[in-house]
Amino acid sequence: MNIFLLGATPSISSEPGEDPLFKLAKTGGNTGNQVIAYGLLSRIAYESVAWDYRVDPKEVHERYDMIVIPAANFLFPQFDFGGMAHYIEQANLPVTIVGLGAQSNNYNPQIDLMPGTERFVRVIAERATSIGVRGPYTQEVLAKRGVHNVTVTGCPSYYMGGSDGMNLRQLSFDEVKRISINASRDVIGHSFDKQKMKRLVLDIYQTGITHGADFVAQSEHAEIRLAEQHPSSTDDEMKEIGSFLSDVVPHEAVREWVKKHLKVFFDVPQWLDKIEQYDFVFGTRFHGCMVALQRGVPATVICHDTRTEDMCKFLGMPHVSILELSGIDLQDLYERAGATNVAQRYGELYPQYMEFLTKNGLTLRS
Repeated sequence: MNIFLLGATPSISSEPGEDPLFKLAKTGGNTGNQVIAYGLLSRIAYESVAWDYRVDPKEVHERYDMIVIPAANFLFPQFDFGGMAHYIEQANLPVTIVGLGAQSNNYNPQIDLMPGTERFVRVIAERATSIGVRGPYTQEVLAKRGVHNVTVTGCPSYYMGGSDGMNLRQLSFDEVKRISINASRDVIGHSFDKQKMKRLVLDIYQTGITHGADFVAQSEHAEIRLAEQHPSSTDDEMKEIGSFLSDVVPHEAVREWVKKHLKVFFDVPQWLDKIEQYDFVFGTRFHGCMVALQRGVPATVICHDTRTEDMCKFLGMPHVSILELSGIDLQDLYERAGATNVAQRYGELYPQYMEFLTKNGLTLRS
């Protein structure tokens, strides 16, 4: 089977010395997007796969058998997927879509979407055997629009380990030495509680600095430029981070931490390999924590909106809502990771996911 990807892509090409923000743009503005596509492709067999959107959709129709969409939080009021809907219509091929998510700061299924995104929903509903969605909330959002050929799958990144599943390391908290954190200063505005979200993000950074933890950036421009130590980075990026943390961490402490502990990964296999060096990962980034779980590293997601919480609940991932936290307690977060039986839930969901892929006309990887 020849597959054409729309949506997230598993890798990017870049030139030596390329501005990291140019590379970030190729990922769709978030390095976690690559984990979605990488995870989806890891479970299916194909003869060829491509994702050059400059190709005329009529050529796509001639050269490929199916459009496959590794999806993210597409159902968000500020996103317009009319262009993708038009491309799919022009290509006129069957569609498989996995991981479609609705993003909101509450669980009201009657969210407003742009006309282009409403059109996108209609187009995929017509062409997909079943739409794979992130969680029950997204299923409700689609049901309100009369779309019922839907299967709750969670995110395809969850299944990249195949039949081996997830087997987390068992360390006592006293043995936890190497920590990685993740958080985002750019999602505060659409969280369950803006003020609480800001306090917790500040607390995540502060905890990371106190414990000498590494910070893995996914969409944060200043952090990514500094992590790559690109010539285009200036003291402005350092000032931006220092200003954000000015009320909780002295500027000099921020500066010293930034020099040693900021990381970014534009290559998924490298990210997976590097994450193994840590004993615990936590933060607000679903895919930053997912990468850790895939390599047996305990991780806890701090959920800040429906796009993260809906998935975590369905997939049985260690998580806690920002609404439940008054601050960051490292031991509490670590114990939450150990208290969740991820392996058991994975064992339940994996065969269902394989069946979903098969019903949508995909061939499973042996």
